[in-house]
Amino acid sequence: MRKYTINLPRGLEVDISNLPEDFKEQIEQAFREYTSGTAKAYMYVDKLGFIDRCVERLNGNEDSDKVVNSLVEEAMIAEWRNNGEIIKEDDIYSFEFMEDCYKKGKEDARLNSHFGTDDHYIYDQIQKVLVQVITIVMNYRNEEDEKC
Repeated sequence: MRKYTINLPRGLEVDISNLPEDFKEQIEQAFREYTSGTAKAYMYVDKLGFIDRCVERLNGNEDSDKVVNSLVEEAMIAEWRNNGEIIKEDDIYSFEFMEDCYKKGKEDARLNSHFGTDDHYIYDQIQKVLVQVITIVMNYRNEEDEKC
């Protein structure tokens, strides 16, 4: 069996092909820590935020400035290879370039993004794990809150 480890929020690291027996409990604990100090009224906001953090982690959790710098470098290399010229400043401060940056951000925030891999087995397994995480988080109930 292939091993492929992913990182989830709150320091969770799991092998997508061999989830720990206490996976549900680990996710619930991570979510409890994520929501500590938050008012109960904001539980659904926290649930969606936690899922967003999962997607961020699966996409490498890159800072936006790093992604933009990478896109600038790609544009510079493409211009040099295609036209033998150095890219002009106006090409970077253009509507089209900002559109590319926006598209990249939206792509990385999607629940069905490729999470940095084109390997269909890994992609499918990551999606299955993410669905489990979403199910656990959305069904989470804090027993202590319910007792009150």
